[in-house]
Amino acid sequence: MKKFTILILLLLTTVTVFAQVNITGVVKSAEDGQPLPGASIIEKGTSNGASSDFDGNFSLNVANSDAILVVSYIGYTTLEIAIGTQTRIEIQLQQNAAALDEIVVVGYGTQKKSDVTGSVASVSKDRLEQVPNTNFTQALQGSVPGVSIVNNSANAEGNDVSIIIRGRNSISASNSPLVVLDGVPYSGSISDINPTDIQSIEILKDASSAAIYGSRGANGVILITSKKGKKGKTKISYDGFYGIEEVANLPDLLTPSEFYAFKNIREPGTISDSEEALFQSGGGTNWLNEALGTGYKQQHTLSVSGGGENMNYYVSGSYLNVEGVAVNDSYKRSSLRVNLESDITDWLTLGTNTQLSHGDRSGLPSNWGGDAGAFYMNPLTSLRDENGDFTIYPWPEEVFFGNPLQPTLAANNDVTSKVFTSNYINIDFPFIPGLSYKFNSGVEYTNRNRATYYGRNTKIGLESQGSAETQDILTTNVLIENIINYNREIGKHNLFATALYSYQNNEIERDQVESQGFPNDVLTWYQPNIASLAVSTRDAEEFSIISSMLRLNYSFDSRYLLTLTGRRDGFSGFGSDTKWGNFYSAAIGWNIHNEAFMEDSKFNTLKLRLSYGKNGNQAVGPYETLSRLSELSYLNGSNTAPGYTPSKLGNPSLGWESTTSYNIAVDYGLFNNRFRGSIDVYKSETEDLLLERQISPIHGINTITQNIGKTENFGIDFSLFADVVKTDNFRWNIGSNLTYNKNEIVDLYGNGEDDVLNEWFIGKPIRVNYGYQFDGVYQVGDDIANSAQPSAQPGYAKIVDQNGDGAIDTDKDRVVIGQLDPKYIAGLNMTFSYKNITLNIVSQGAFGVTKANTLLSDLVWGEVRRNTTNKNWWTPDNPTNSYWANHIDANINGVTIFEKADYWRLKDITLSYNLPTNIMDKIGLDRVRLYFTGRNLFTITKFNGLDPELTNNRNIPLQKTYTLGINIGL
Repeated sequence: MKKFTILILLLLTTVTVFAQVNITGVVKSAEDGQPLPGASIIEKGTSNGASSDFDGNFSLNVANSDAILVVSYIGYTTLEIAIGTQTRIEIQLQQNAAALDEIVVVGYGTQKKSDVTGSVASVSKDRLEQVPNTNFTQALQGSVPGVSIVNNSANAEGNDVSIIIRGRNSISASNSPLVVLDGVPYSGSISDINPTDIQSIEILKDASSAAIYGSRGANGVILITSKKGKKGKTKISYDGFYGIEEVANLPDLLTPSEFYAFKNIREPGTISDSEEALFQSGGGTNWLNEALGTGYKQQHTLSVSGGGENMNYYVSGSYLNVEGVAVNDSYKRSSLRVNLESDITDWLTLGTNTQLSHGDRSGLPSNWGGDAGAFYMNPLTSLRDENGDFTIYPWPEEVFFGNPLQPTLAANNDVTSKVFTSNYINIDFPFIPGLSYKFNSGVEYTNRNRATYYGRNTKIGLESQGSAETQDILTTNVLIENIINYNREIGKHNLFATALYSYQNNEIERDQVESQGFPNDVLTWYQPNIASLAVSTRDAEEFSIISSMLRLNYSFDSRYLLTLTGRRDGFSGFGSDTKWGNFYSAAIGWNIHNEAFMEDSKFNTLKLRLSYGKNGNQAVGPYETLSRLSELSYLNGSNTAPGYTPSKLGNPSLGWESTTSYNIAVDYGLFNNRFRGSIDVYKSETEDLLLERQISPIHGINTITQNIGKTENFGIDFSLFADVVKTDNFRWNIGSNLTYNKNEIVDLYGNGEDDVLNEWFIGKPIRVNYGYQFDGVYQVGDDIANSAQPSAQPGYAKIVDQNGDGAIDTDKDRVVIGQLDPKYIAGLNMTFSYKNITLNIVSQGAFGVTKANTLLSDLVWGEVRRNTTNKNWWTPDNPTNSYWANHIDANINGVTIFEKADYWRLKDITLSYNLPTNIMDKIGLDRVRLYFTGRNLFTITKFNGLDPELTNNRNIPLQKTYTLGINIGL
């Protein structure tokens, strides 16, 4: 009987297998015959399905010839096709004007793009998926008008990034935008988010779109939505890449022999015995080369997604490992994401978007720009001793200088564990059509443990007999939101209303122990109890925000649009009379292309948008309203007695910094949206600045935070996307953007006066250069005695006498020399596709920037104890005007050379190949994409420093990266 049962099951299985029918085909647009990649083909009534590849091809096994295929694609009418006797099908989908309307995330919900009245920009999916990014800001740079992304440093983690949307509003408070991940404000490091898990990024740029976030929307909002599962076949994807990194540019520092000659000219007789010995033996050290090497990076992400009738899921695991070009500079990240959404009933939905991540920043890189950094270190010194170990004192006569590579010998542990979860319940009230309630809760829990031990093989450890520091930082961010939505369409009228009440609490706790004086280096930081000196500190910080918001969106006949928003926020960190702030906005839109008189127009899209609104900024510490004391303990005999000193003057009336902005814009699309884009003109005024004002130090404190001052930004955002060529086999697409921004301080202290000490000037941008203006070099034969610098000599630096009074004065002859933030930012993205081969080129630039080239400063100290770069120094035989003489007094006034730091950079170039469908069918895969990417391959600039983008010219250099990657779909 058992054998008979097995036989029957085998026969049934065989019949089922042979009954299956393999269907292949292609999905195309009925309008132009172009293939539609990514179309969904599902066997009706099942979860069995497939997606079309780049050429629109697909392959699917269905149960039998009675099966019906359901074919869908965004912007096209869904089509059902009976199989019958067909085994290969050409499917043509008709465009659906209503479905073509892109859905964008606008905060606390989504909208059709045609109904959006504010300035909302989306990041191209190609920038998110087609390029090997290690954090999401790399996808933003050069992609979105009005968004400035500046890499301040080039470390392995890549998290030292400034994000400015439509110019700086605040002078002292933060100018960073609010980042919202899956509906929850995100306060962690950008490097903790795996970009492969991101579905979309929207940027809310004007007051109307950002007003729903009120107190935190003044600097713009970045909305990040992670990937979700879709009903249909389970999909398994692997995305991985491996890249090699090398230094893009290095300064020409003096070699040992050049340094020897330089020192003898500048201060004869100061060569030490060890320097002389190294010079005579041909020794010395190229400290930059020793501190740098070849870096690499790799990332691997495996994801599973899909869904059935009642549940969708997306689960991914990822590992990132970056070893930077600086020795011992590394970053590792492991992450797990679980996104689930379950329809419990027709009216009840539960969901979670949860990310677990572990970041490892362990290891200290070399000392770079410090007093004993690799950029400054005397090359006539020794890297290693006679035993081959790193020298503790590379220069025996100058024990002030430690080995720049000694931090790499320190034991260091720096790990971060993070849980970020967004959980929600959505109720659709069946008795009131269009009414829904959403309970949204979010938790961001971060625990960072840092520990460092300098042993006796380092300068710090030797001099302190072992030095340890441990620090534990615990951050908890909790959000609770109650959201009511009402969305109803009645005839030509559409109403979408949102009401919100939310509570957010943020807590930070820090425990730190500093200890030194250990009997040995065996237990490193695990033995503070036996140190001769140990100091333990603990501090905590907490603030809360309570908010309520009401937003109303109304449209009539898809032509006339209205958005009204009001929000009230309370911040615990402000004074009792100023805790609450009211923020509001209004916007209107007109879809001109939907008017009857536009029927014969070439415009597919023509929309006029106007908006006005007010947002706030509370980005200061939570205790700025309180006067505070700092500990200053002292010895009372042999005992330590507690002591305190004033550290902060409180301001109980401190309140909101507010930004009022105006925006007028046109969205356009021509010739079946073959050419499309937008033009925005905006102006913003920020007042009651949270400003650190300088005061008399008579109280022992020289600053206080007050609501004073006013700034202004005016600008234009322009974007253009074009499908230049569209044929069966070849495509050429262009995406470009350009932004102009004028930033200005309107007022500071109400008296019309500048703050020269802080370099803040009314009528000028917030960040400027201020100093003497270099005017060349005094030459033999110049009338120096009757000049503004009568004590100068030929070869000395010449300074412009700005007021012509015949003297160089600190307060009269220093001037503003350009600005540090760009006036213009631009990006250009071009994609060329021929059959299965795609070439993508991304470039971006910044213009209107002036920076001090600190590499041109001879900051060599007395007796030439630090290195410098090669320069065209003035000599009687080389009477140049570009640089002064190598003389200790040649630049006695300390003039700085400023240079234009405009640049245009080839950011990414990617060549990819998609395997043909027939090959993937044979190997059982849905998608295989191979690609090679080069990043930062070359930069066009007149700036002669380390890099025009980086903040510090004496730090880890920018890298070129060459990456091989693969995307596999099953």
